[in-house]
Amino acid sequence: MDESRALRRAGWAGAVSIVLLVVAVALGYLVGVDDPSMSDADILARLNDDGRQAAAGVGLPVLAAGVALLLWFATGLRQVLDRLSGGDPLAHAIVPGAALFSGLMITGVSLDVGSAFAAWSDEFTADPNTVRALGMAGQVVALTGLIGGGVVVAVTTRIAQQAHALPTWAVWVSYAVAVLCLSGFWSGGMASVAFALWMVGAVIGVLRAARRTAPAAEGTRTPPTEV
Repeated sequence: MDESRALRRAGWAGAVSIVLLVVAVALGYLVGVDDPSMSDADILARLNDDGRQAAAGVGLPVLAAGVALLLWFATGLRQVLDRLSGGDPLAHAIVPGAALFSGLMITGVSLDVGSAFAAWSDEFTADPNTVRALGMAGQVVALTGLIGGGVVVAVTTRIAQQAHALPTWAVWVSYAVAVLCLSGFWSGGMASVAFALWMVGAVIGVLRAARRTAPAAEGTRTPPTEV
């Protein structure tokens, strides 16, 4: 029952992480500048808006919490894949892949909102071109982090395919998501949305595995000795 409970908690951690990551990215978008065509006046207005600065201040802790829960989910997913594959070493790539995605995402978002934090100080004079460069750098880094997500998708799909745990259509859709993620920056927002939707499916899969583990654990429990 301990294994079932651990998987269930990991699955719910994954569900909450999806929500937190979406909220964090939305809050960062309010103050981040990743559109080079934005006028200088609009950039300066964003940076000096108290509401947007507050959103950036809230967004980073929310992002950190989402990343922590994502890594928790990754350990549960690896456990499910270990059982499916009979201990295939390929499953051990799940947690490093999730860590790569998480680390680059935090770095990218931090670059994007860093100018807004600096604008809180009276000693900082914002330069629109510098803000544009940091914003684009943040976008490139964050989207490149999807390569880690692609590793998670590809490894999970390969092991599930070998174990015949997914229908054929789901296997090919998952491989398509992996290719989008591995294309990193060039896939733009499509890869981000596709990975988020795939994560929803993975969370459901882990929660179902937890439900199947509970009866199995009950069946292997040693009956009480009669006196």
